[in-house]
Amino acid sequence: MQYSTSSLFLLGGLHAVASLQVTLAATNSSAISPVILADTNRDGAVDDSDLEHRHQWTDSHGAIFLPNIGDRTHRCASVDLAGLPLSNLELASCNDAAGDRLITPHVAARAKTQPIHGLSKDAVGRIHTMPEAARDRVRVFWRHGGAGNDSADWISINSQFEFNATSLSQGLALAVDGRELVSDSNIWDGSVQIVFEVIDGQRQGSDFVALKQAPVLVHHHLQQVDTFLTLQTNESVSVWQAPFVKSLTDIAGRLHRPPALRVLNNSNEVWGQDFMEPAFVSMPGPDGPISLRVLIRSAQSTRPNGRRVFNELRGDGVGGWQPGSGSGFGWEEINSGGNIETIPPYLSRSGVPYRNGRVLLGKHFDKYPAASMITFLESQGAQRPLFLEAGWLVAGHIDEMVQFLPYHNDLGFTIAVPDTSAALEVLRDVRKAGHGSAPILSYNGSMTPDKDALFLDPSVRNQTVSSILDDKQFLKINEYGQRFIDSNLALLLQEIPLDPKHVLRVPALWKDTTYPWPRSPDGVPTRLHRALPGERQLQAFFPHAVNGVVLGHDYVAPKPWGPVVDGHDVLESAIVDVYAKANMTVWFIDDYMSHHVRGGEVHCGTNTLRDTGVAWWQTE
Repeated sequence: MQYSTSSLFLLGGLHAVASLQVTLAATNSSAISPVILADTNRDGAVDDSDLEHRHQWTDSHGAIFLPNIGDRTHRCASVDLAGLPLSNLELASCNDAAGDRLITPHVAARAKTQPIHGLSKDAVGRIHTMPEAARDRVRVFWRHGGAGNDSADWISINSQFEFNATSLSQGLALAVDGRELVSDSNIWDGSVQIVFEVIDGQRQGSDFVALKQAPVLVHHHLQQVDTFLTLQTNESVSVWQAPFVKSLTDIAGRLHRPPALRVLNNSNEVWGQDFMEPAFVSMPGPDGPISLRVLIRSAQSTRPNGRRVFNELRGDGVGGWQPGSGSGFGWEEINSGGNIETIPPYLSRSGVPYRNGRVLLGKHFDKYPAASMITFLESQGAQRPLFLEAGWLVAGHIDEMVQFLPYHNDLGFTIAVPDTSAALEVLRDVRKAGHGSAPILSYNGSMTPDKDALFLDPSVRNQTVSSILDDKQFLKINEYGQRFIDSNLALLLQEIPLDPKHVLRVPALWKDTTYPWPRSPDGVPTRLHRALPGERQLQAFFPHAVNGVVLGHDYVAPKPWGPVVDGHDVLESAIVDVYAKANMTVWFIDDYMSHHVRGGEVHCGTNTLRDTGVAWWQTE
């Protein structure tokens, strides 16, 4: 038999992806004509309607299968027999597809062969996968009994497994799944051909069907929230986290569509956003999309909470991805989940469709996030990353400066950004009204510091509206920050066909927290890096409203603690007015001591697990 290779197209129309088209030639005129089918037309069933186009996988047709990386029976361990913690790679290597048993049949894509009649009793059939890169990454099973709902109904097969004439005459019921995610498309892009060969004496014939593993898609804010997630610490980590969790629980129960709230206990940090990025994979099923949640661990090898992806969150219908070695060593803030956001679906101004949205990553001037993460995201072929400049922020996370939320326009969404001019206008109006002596900060609670309260500054209580407006250096710093916000917004507006008048400009101010952060004492990269010569590193002055959580048309935002005039927080009122333009109901929560003085806000301290039942393959 002879095989030839040709190209396919990457899903989402982003750029070409490898797909192999195999031409199988018969060796004589009496060749057998076997047929193997999968769900090529993506209607959730395998039948004769899948005959056409089955040899080629493209944007509009071709069967899809899933990486079966959950842990349905919770069999995966986190420690070895001596009770010692497994390494990161050992921890991630176990999943439902790690062996040769089909633990979760409902997650495997179906395929079948058509019955072949007129074979002698000596006829044999074989099934194997191509290309070689897929051989150890894709599993194929044969249903040898039962209805296919139980593991015992299926047996793993490979190229040496032989089917007899009886089985071939009945037709073979098959299942296909993946052992791992696509991490580097230069090694394997998820494409596979299931080749079916039949030999009967001097007669033989072959057929194949093309499949491709579903891309891992990062969630965006237009998708419905299933679970609202946060962390609980003990008091040795933070005395302020328990009150924050209590307030969050109360707010979650009062939302228009209350999501489930999950609290991960005994955390050594308060940053629920940063140790992972939720995503999903899905494929067509008979009753709608069949999906699996994928939790992308941050590329921070020494961050303890990252292991929760596998030892606590992985389970039935939930898998995780562990960045490979060679990058992401240590715990650098540039690699946190807060530095990953997603633009909702759009058609770019240059005509490129991003039907599943596009990932945003923050770079820090000449420093980029871990290569393992960038390669992983690019290799999915659907949400090619776009980079914004975040190096002017002390933590350097893009969730501090940009947000996407539902909006009544053709796109269905808009952008919200911090805006210093809007905040200064509010303060100037306060002074014009005769309240320039009002304290700039209305927070009147305890400022007793605890662990990691790096940015606590009790002296801010001595400042007034007028003293801030008269502080030329403070105003200069805010001009510096606004230049970066404006340039990042300009880049987004060059890409997204959004009318600039629809951009939400949320009142916000910055303070200079540039500091000569210590060099590494032990060779492990430090979390924070020093500013480049001539640059500064800024931190939110008030708790920043943009750093909140979009939950449908509910919005959970940090309470800004702005100046109070006639019993009302003027910044809070201005923020409510801005979000009202997007028909958002704002719920304020106090995070001043729990998160703000540590360098983040509500979004940084929480996470969301959103709807995974997405038919991403639909082209219309």
